[in-house]
Amino acid sequence: TGGRIRDVQATGRGANVVAGISSYCVGNLNVPGYVLPWEDHLAAYPSNMASPLQIEIEASNGASDYGNKFGEPVVSGFTRSFGMTLKSGERREWIKP
Repeated sequence: TGGRIRDVQATGRGANVVAGISSYCVGNLNVPGYVLPWEDHLAAYPSNMASPLQIEIEASNGASDYGNKFGEPVVSGFTRSFGMTLKSGERREWIKP
């Protein structure tokens, strides 16, 4: 929402911030106590990267807080989780450092 608020404010008199959305594309969530058969629980992330579950929680809290400070509520959004290891051992996943 932050970049969109900036963009709307930069247009001048004709702009009006109404509401925002948040969207996230991350790797396997690996929620504790909620085992899904397609998630790879052995996949490790480097220490400089947040886990997908951390991103979901912390980024969502940040987007809501940021929008509320500007009077722009976050009214909608989506999330996608995808991660797989190919037979060759190559890992495919949405990651965010």
